[in-house]
Amino acid sequence: MITSISILVRDRLSRPLLQMRDSAATTGPLAWSFWGGATEPEDVDHAHTAARELEEELAIVASPADFIEIGRRTGSDGKEAALMLLPRPVEWGDFRVLEGAGAGFFHLHEIRQLPVTKSLAWYLANRPDVFLPSQNR
Repeated sequence: MITSISILVRDRLSRPLLQMRDSAATTGPLAWSFWGGATEPEDVDHAHTAARELEEELAIVASPADFIEIGRRTGSDGKEAALMLLPRPVEWGDFRVLEGAGAGFFHLHEIRQLPVTKSLAWYLANRPDVFLPSQNR
Protein backbone atom coordinates (compact mmCIF):
# COMPACT_ATOMS: atom_id res chain seq x y z
CA MET A 1 0.00 0.00 0.00
CA ILE A 2 1.34 3.42 -0.95
CA THR A 3 1.74 5.69 2.07
CA SER A 4 3.62 8.57 0.46
CA ILE A 5 4.46 10.04 -2.90
CA SER A 6 7.34 11.87 -4.46
CA ILE A 7 6.76 14.27 -7.33
CA LEU A 8 9.10 14.86 -10.25
CA VAL A 9 8.62 18.25 -11.89
CA ARG A 10 10.80 19.43 -14.82
CA ASP A 11 11.46 22.56 -16.81
CA ARG A 12 11.40 22.76 -20.63
CA LEU A 13 15.06 21.62 -20.68
CA SER A 14 13.95 18.46 -18.75
CA ARG A 15 15.88 19.47 -15.63
CA PRO A 16 14.23 18.20 -12.44
CA LEU A 17 13.08 20.81 -9.94
CA LEU A 18 14.23 19.70 -6.51
CA GLN A 19 13.39 20.95 -3.04
CA MET A 20 16.00 21.96 -0.48
CA ARG A 21 14.58 20.63 2.77
CA ASP A 22 14.78 23.05 5.67
CA SER A 23 16.74 22.43 8.86
CA ALA A 24 13.56 21.56 10.80
CA ALA A 25 12.57 18.71 8.44
CA THR A 26 12.11 15.40 10.27
CA THR A 27 13.64 13.47 7.37
CA GLY A 28 16.48 14.72 5.22
CA PRO A 29 17.09 18.14 6.79
CA LEU A 30 19.25 20.39 4.59
CA ALA A 31 19.24 17.83 1.77
CA TRP A 32 17.80 18.03 -1.73
CA SER A 33 14.65 16.03 -2.33
CA PHE A 34 11.69 15.41 -4.57
CA TRP A 35 8.51 17.30 -3.71
CA GLY A 36 5.71 15.30 -2.08
CA GLY A 37 4.54 13.84 1.16
CA ALA A 38 2.27 11.41 2.96
CA THR A 39 -1.10 10.23 1.78
CA GLU A 40 -4.03 11.61 3.76
CA PRO A 41 -7.36 9.90 4.52
CA GLU A 42 -9.19 12.30 2.17
CA ASP A 43 -6.93 11.37 -0.80
CA VAL A 44 -8.80 9.05 -3.16
CA ASP A 45 -5.52 7.58 -4.45
CA HIS A 46 -1.86 8.51 -4.82
CA ALA A 47 -2.54 10.69 -7.90
CA HIS A 48 -4.82 12.78 -5.67
CA THR A 49 -2.02 12.92 -3.09
CA ALA A 50 0.34 14.20 -5.79
CA ALA A 51 -2.10 16.92 -6.88
CA ARG A 52 -2.71 18.03 -3.28
CA GLU A 53 0.98 18.03 -2.34
CA LEU A 54 2.01 19.94 -5.48
CA GLU A 55 -0.47 22.68 -4.68
CA GLU A 56 0.54 22.77 -0.99
CA GLU A 57 4.26 22.91 -1.71
CA LEU A 58 4.55 24.83 -5.00
CA ALA A 59 1.13 26.46 -5.52
CA ILE A 60 0.82 24.55 -8.81
CA VAL A 61 -2.72 23.42 -9.56
CA ALA A 62 -2.89 20.07 -11.35
CA SER A 63 -5.53 17.40 -11.78
CA PRO A 64 -4.82 13.89 -10.49
CA ALA A 65 -5.20 12.76 -14.13
CA ASP A 66 -2.20 14.93 -15.04
CA PHE A 67 0.26 12.65 -13.20
CA ILE A 68 2.02 9.52 -14.43
CA GLU A 69 3.50 7.01 -11.99
CA ILE A 70 7.09 6.38 -13.13
CA GLY A 71 8.54 4.62 -10.11
CA ARG A 72 7.86 2.89 -6.84
CA ARG A 73 10.13 2.02 -3.97
CA THR A 74 9.86 0.43 -0.56
CA GLY A 75 11.57 2.34 2.23
CA SER A 76 13.58 0.88 5.07
CA ASP A 77 10.38 1.13 7.14
CA GLY A 78 8.60 -1.25 4.72
CA LYS A 79 6.28 1.46 3.41
CA GLU A 80 5.73 2.00 -0.31
CA ALA A 81 6.21 5.34 -2.02
CA ALA A 82 5.26 6.18 -5.61
CA LEU A 83 7.21 8.58 -7.83
CA MET A 84 4.75 10.68 -9.81
CA LEU A 85 5.73 12.71 -12.87
CA LEU A 86 3.97 15.93 -13.84
CA PRO A 87 4.61 15.74 -17.61
CA ARG A 88 4.09 19.42 -18.39
CA PRO A 89 7.11 21.70 -17.97
CA VAL A 90 7.26 24.16 -15.10
CA GLU A 91 9.43 27.28 -15.26
CA TRP A 92 10.58 29.94 -12.79
CA GLY A 93 7.56 32.16 -12.19
CA ASP A 94 5.09 29.26 -12.60
CA PHE A 95 5.38 28.31 -8.92
CA ARG A 96 5.99 29.63 -5.42
CA VAL A 97 8.02 27.64 -2.90
CA LEU A 98 5.65 27.22 0.06
CA GLU A 99 7.57 24.45 1.87
CA GLY A 100 11.25 23.81 2.34
CA ALA A 101 14.24 26.14 2.24
CA GLY A 102 14.33 26.60 -1.53
CA ALA A 103 14.26 25.03 -4.97
CA GLY A 104 16.54 24.51 -7.93
CA PHE A 105 16.60 22.98 -11.40
CA PHE A 106 19.48 20.53 -11.91
CA HIS A 107 20.96 18.24 -14.57
CA LEU A 108 21.64 14.62 -13.54
CA HIS A 109 25.42 15.17 -13.23
CA GLU A 110 24.71 18.09 -10.87
CA ILE A 111 22.25 16.07 -8.76
CA ARG A 112 24.93 13.42 -8.23
CA GLN A 113 27.07 16.09 -6.48
CA LEU A 114 24.36 17.27 -4.07
CA PRO A 115 23.54 16.12 -0.54
CA VAL A 116 20.25 14.26 -1.13
CA THR A 117 17.55 12.46 0.85
CA LYS A 118 17.44 8.66 1.06
CA SER A 119 14.57 8.55 -1.44
CA LEU A 120 16.38 10.61 -4.05
CA ALA A 121 19.60 8.63 -3.42
CA TRP A 122 17.69 5.39 -4.05
CA TYR A 123 16.50 6.66 -7.43
CA LEU A 124 20.01 7.85 -8.34
CA ALA A 125 21.39 4.39 -7.55
CA ASN A 126 18.57 2.19 -8.86
CA ARG A 127 16.56 4.21 -11.39
CA PRO A 128 18.69 7.05 -12.79
CA ASP A 129 16.56 6.85 -15.94
CA VAL A 130 13.82 8.83 -14.14
CA PHE A 131 16.09 11.88 -14.24
CA LEU A 132 16.63 11.67 -18.01
CA PRO A 133 14.58 13.56 -20.63
CA SER A 134 13.18 10.31 -22.08
CA GLN A 135 10.97 10.07 -18.99
CA ASN A 136 8.93 13.03 -20.27
CA ARG A 137 5.98 11.15 -21.65
